[in-house]
Amino acid sequence: MILDSDIINILAGQAIVDSIEIQGEDSLASIGIDSLKMVELIVALEDELTITFEDSDLDPALLPTVNAVIELVRKYIRD
Repeated sequence: MILDSDIINILAGQAIVDSIEIQGEDSLASIGIDSLKMVELIVALEDELTITFEDSDLDPALLPTVNAVIELVRKYIRD
């Protein structure tokens, strides 16, 4: 079972802050996830969680916060 903390740990690998400092309501920009880091984050999530995101789910406007990323991952873990 994938926990939120697992997703946050993957996020922290791309962020400029440690996982213990990351909160769900944090914007990705505030933790150092820019457009290049976003691509790296998506690849890391897919690789580490063995999931494949649909292109339509990867619009940066749909993923402004840590919680948005967690919800996206949950969508693919449930299906």
